[in-house]
Amino acid sequence: MFFTIFLSVTLLLLLFFFMDPLYLWLVRYNQKYSVELANYFKPEGGVANPARMKRIMVTGQVVAFVAGTLMAGHIFFGFWGVGFALFTIRYIAKLLHMREIEKFDSQMLDITFAFKNSLKAGMTLQQAMHLIANEFSAPASEEFKVALREIHLGASIEEALAHLQERMPNIELNIMVNAIEILRQTGGNMVETFETLAETLKNRKRVEGKIKSLTAQGRMQGIILCVMPFAMLFILYFLNRDYVTPLLNTALGWVILTVVVMLVSLGWLIIQKVIAIEV
Repeated sequence: MFFTIFLSVTLLLLLFFFMDPLYLWLVRYNQKYSVELANYFKPEGGVANPARMKRIMVTGQVVAFVAGTLMAGHIFFGFWGVGFALFTIRYIAKLLHMREIEKFDSQMLDITFAFKNSLKAGMTLQQAMHLIANEFSAPASEEFKVALREIHLGASIEEALAHLQERMPNIELNIMVNAIEILRQTGGNMVETFETLAETLKNRKRVEGKIKSLTAQGRMQGIILCVMPFAMLFILYFLNRDYVTPLLNTALGWVILTVVVMLVSLGWLIIQKVIAIEV
């Protein structure tokens, strides 16, 4: 009882002294990820709505605070719930960004063939970029449209492709951009270069497909192992609440839960490092 009162007073004092910095940080955090998530969830051919996404995020944080407080009967878990909500927002944004990069990576072979065939037909690099922007699906079409807008505003093709590479970090794209830059500076047969690059990418994709099929079981095992402790806690909370109440209402239980979250997070990172094989 004394420890609970001491912890509550400490939290209130920390909030009193750090309210303004925390509030400004939270506003910037929500502003940043509302823009990112709005771009990912915008309708096909529509316009992103960051204000609506920000309202959804703030509502989710309030719900997490109330749910954590009511579930555990202590305001400490309300802040724990807000932290979980903030982590979830960041994780979803990162996950969606990685999916965009993976989708762009799956289009790289077709992009290389489009450049090769366009150059072989007598088109310029800019015309080939127009073809990709108009004929390909997102995210390749959207990224090349941005690159073309930069060229129309005065940037060179090399600068526009370099900015594209910054937005979409990809090994194959890096090779292609470097090849284009070198050939435009020193001269050479660009069609033959793209033919060689296309054949190299085809072999890389074949090897990557084999590696993904071999590591699929490890990825699924990692997900199950990391989700299982929290799933069991959730199930036991409704089946036998008295059994898990000490974890939620005592200081020792809070320490145990914090250690469990840290260990599970560490295990997830280790599993990801083990199954991540670079080609």
